[in-house]
Amino acid sequence: MRFQWLVLALFMLALVLDHRVLWPSFVRRVARDPARARRVLWMQWVAMLWICSILVLGLWFVRDRSLDALGLDMPTGWRLWAPVVAIVAFACLQVDSAVRIGHRKGDNARLRRQLGATGLILPHETSELLGWLGVSISAGFCEELLFRGFVMWMLEPVLGVWLAAITSLALFAAAHAYQGLGGLARSALLGAALTALVLVTRSLWPAIAMHAVIDGMGGWIGWVILRDRAAPSLTQGITSAVPCVQVSPPRRSATRCR
Repeated sequence: MRFQWLVLALFMLALVLDHRVLWPSFVRRVARDPARARRVLWMQWVAMLWICSILVLGLWFVRDRSLDALGLDMPTGWRLWAPVVAIVAFACLQVDSAVRIGHRKGDNARLRRQLGATGLILPHETSELLGWLGVSISAGFCEELLFRGFVMWMLEPVLGVWLAAITSLALFAAAHAYQGLGGLARSALLGAALTALVLVTRSLWPAIAMHAVIDGMGGWIGWVILRDRAAPSLTQGITSAVPCVQVSPPRRSATRCR
């Protein structure tokens, strides 16, 4: 019993580490070498997510618990085909959006500004798309396993299903606070939709698939917007998530703060 609470505490510590160490470190590196900063952050995120997920799965196998309790049973009937239809429809809409953006004439400066701090972590080059796919799949599986699976399973006996779901949703939104207030709100809405999907289908797999598709398609659309050029204004977008960024142009240093 104590070990499962220790695993939960380690996961909470990982979230704090991400917010207080990994993201600030990325902020410092991105002005010098954005591409390398993105790759390092992606690897750190993937490693952190899988370490926490392996601990949870290890706990389950050691204690010989049913995967059904964690939400890893495959749904059947309408609980399976309804999410499949929704995921396919969403993917088609995203593909249409990407094609429309790709065929736009003129500069995508306005769209790049709308991405804000999120644009800094999205792929900018074709060679980065495969890496982002790995991030999307890892986030889809691991975040659903951890937030909508493990955290809810741990808290439900103490708080009840609805308070456990709300607490899990709050933690999920807080984990995306680096995106600024707008990103925080979007993450909360996404988390609410995924939580509802888990509760309705009684399985994590539809939410895992939807989460991975949302992240993957979002990265692809981001690449379509950002691939023409890495606009200097992108570094300004990060100020929506952090109060101060050091920018060092050649022969001159300045500090830009909001």
